[in-house]
Amino acid sequence: MVKTNHGKETNRLVTVPVLRKTLAAMIPFYRRIASDPAYAGAWTRGVRRADLDTLIRLFRQVGLPERRYASLSTNGIGYFVDFNAPKPIVLYSNGTTILPGTTQFYFNTKVHRAVAKAILPFYQEIVTNRPFACIVVRAIRSGNRGLLDRLVRSMIKTPHLRSVSIESSGIRCSFKYAASPFRLDNLIFGGEP
Repeated sequence: MVKTNHGKETNRLVTVPVLRKTLAAMIPFYRRIASDPAYAGAWTRGVRRADLDTLIRLFRQVGLPERRYASLSTNGIGYFVDFNAPKPIVLYSNGTTILPGTTQFYFNTKVHRAVAKAILPFYQEIVTNRPFACIVVRAIRSGNRGLLDRLVRSMIKTPHLRSVSIESSGIRCSFKYAASPFRLDNLIFGGEP
C-alpha cells in the first residue's frame, strides 16, 4: 500500500539524531537475524507465540537490555521496538510485520532473515553517513516519496523490495518473497504506522 502524503504535518516530526539513534540500536539485532539461523528461528517462535519473555531474552543477547528501549511488542505476525525520543515525537519505533488482518500467528524465518540482510546496508548508511541521513530525513519531512524511493533502493538492492512509502514520520519498506504468501513490511516510524 502506497500512501500519499496527506499527513504531511505528522511527517515533519522525524529528526536526523532520532532516526540514527533508533537504527544504530537495531543494527546488531538485524545482523544477528541475518547471520544466525538458530537465533532467527528462536525469534520467529517467540513472535508466533507472542512470547515477550523470549523476545526480551533474545534482545539481551545482542546488547539491547530493557533499559535501552521504551517497549517491545508482538502480535503473532510481527514485532515493534519503541525508543524514547524528544518531544514532539516521544517514541520512535522500528519493526517488521505482516499486514494486520491477513493472517494470524505466522512469521517466516527465511523471509525475516532475507529482509534483515536487505535492510542492513540502508540502516548502516544512515548511521555512518550523516549527510545521507540528512537527505533521507529531508525526503520524509517534505513528503518526497520519489527521492526517498531512490535513496532506499540505492542501498537495498533486492528485487524483492516491492514498495517504499512515507508514513508517520518514517518509512515503510514492503518486501515479497516466494517463501511466504504474505508481504513483510519493515517500518521505521513515530506514532502509529
